Amino acid sequence: MIPHYFDWAATSPMSDRSLDIYVETAKTYRGNPSSLHKDGKDAARFLQQERNKTARLLGASARQIVYTGGATESNAIVCNSLLWRRTPGRIIISAIEHDSILQYRHLFESKGFDVVFVPAPGGYVTPGDIAEKLTENTNMVCVMLVNNVLGTVQDIKGIAHSIRTFQATTGRPIHFHCDAVQGIGKMQVDVSSLDIDSASFSAHKFQGPRGTGILYQRGETLQPLSRGGGQELGLRAGTEHVAAIAAMNAALEDTLSNLDDRLAHANNLRRVFEQELARFGTISLLSPPSDGPGEIVPNICTITVEGIPSEVFTRILFDKGFCVSSGSACSNNTPKKGETLLAACQVSPDKASSAIRVSFGHDTTEDEIRTLAQTIGKESQTMGRLTRRR
Repeated sequence: MIPHYFDWAATSPMSDRSLDIYVETAKTYRGNPSSLHKDGKDAARFLQQERNKTARLLGASARQIVYTGGATESNAIVCNSLLWRRTPGRIIISAIEHDSILQYRHLFESKGFDVVFVPAPGGYVTPGDIAEKLTENTNMVCVMLVNNVLGTVQDIKGIAHSIRTFQATTGRPIHFHCDAVQGIGKMQVDVSSLDIDSASFSAHKFQGPRGTGILYQRGETLQPLSRGGGQELGLRAGTEHVAAIAAMNAALEDTLSNLDDRLAHANNLRRVFEQELARFGTISLLSPPSDGPGEIVPNICTITVEGIPSEVFTRILFDKGFCVSSGSACSNNTPKKGETLLAACQVSPDKASSAIRVSFGHDTTEDEIRTLAQTIGKESQTMGRLTRRR
């Protein structure tokens, strides 16, 4: 039996066109883009065409696009850039950020930075929350676009407005970084309209290859900590993976060209999922409901199954033919990490320890989502009866 895949927020299956483009590009462009011979120049010319395409799709200019090994590396380039500062200041980070940013806390503090975390009740960080923490020596603010566990969409434009308004009173620039990994394919994303200074993306979240990503930088203010051959404006040294970049663009192009239809499909699946789960009293939503006041992406929904540890229930569902997650895939490597994030959203420890994340894609069917919900409900009732007997 092939399991039904409901872990798209962790990684998405590479699309057929993306795979085809990868193979075709790898065969056609064998040269190093930095080489001066014809094969190298051909590769460099093709790479620039792909950079122009990425920029157009994201609403940026080609000069603002830096290719990386993924969002974790993109986030690291931004965070490492601060280590060049002679006078460390304040860094404001939302408490629901990905670990690739949260784990910089210890390094930042060891270098004298004042690191301040902003909680996110219900999964949301507000512009007012950020404004309260801004000081004259604030160097950077980090707020993700879409939370990878709850699917909550942050008010990035509103937060940017708070930052720029405060910045105008001090005359000192504040770098606003946005981890936008979970946004592509789940909502409209135009980096130029967000008023951010940098953003990170990973190809494997929208059916591109793993190990490939994007760093958007509005102005050339970042400084690399790791240096080498000067590729990618000097920010990401090393020979560019041209085939993977082309494959990523193919996936990005396909995702965005069908976005409206995919969002309509995702919204319908989310409604069906919530309606089916509502029949069972043993299950409750941790993600905001689809008809609630807060903005969400429909593709990510975290629930809690009363009294059953996440790790136990994910195994039960896998045995029944469903791949789901007990939170962020990255946090699965470190116990309690997912629960810590949910605690920042003011979710009780009991509910956090029983959290299950369901995430789906454009080829998920209504029958699949309905069957998953019914299986979750029935298995939760069965486990509940067994627990009470003890």
